[in-house]
Amino acid sequence: MPARYRIILSPDEQQWLKDIVQQTKVAQYKRIHAQIILALDERGPKLTELQVSQICSVTTKTVQRTRKRCVLEGLDIAVNTKRNGIARPRKLQGKQQAQLIALTCSEPPEGHSRWTLNLLADQMVELNYVDSISSQTVGRELKKTS
Repeated sequence: MPARYRIILSPDEQQWLKDIVQQTKVAQYKRIHAQIILALDERGPKLTELQVSQICSVTTKTVQRTRKRCVLEGLDIAVNTKRNGIARPRKLQGKQQAQLIALTCSEPPEGHSRWTLNLLADQMVELNYVDSISSQTVGRELKKTS
């Protein structure tokens, strides 16, 4: 299967990446990203993403992500940017967090002796505080406040 993002390096870019790989004092992620990009270069060895991942001791997802970043954002960013976790927007904002806490402090519904995470999640949706929410999210939010 042909790669969607093709990497074709100039001789100067290849030399720059080789210099990074050979440096003794360089961050590990920079060295790995440089190795991945060198291995994926279409002018170099014809290796699959699986082969590159095994050579560099990373997952194929890392190889795919590095390839995509190199093509879309540039070589310098692909090599020098350390991947952080995906920042997702918070499910509950300040007002909704306050509503959850108030709900938690209120009396549980009839037939229940106490609030459960599932009951709280269902009640938050029923009262139109949120469109949808999981019991795990409710638990995380409550854990932050206690």
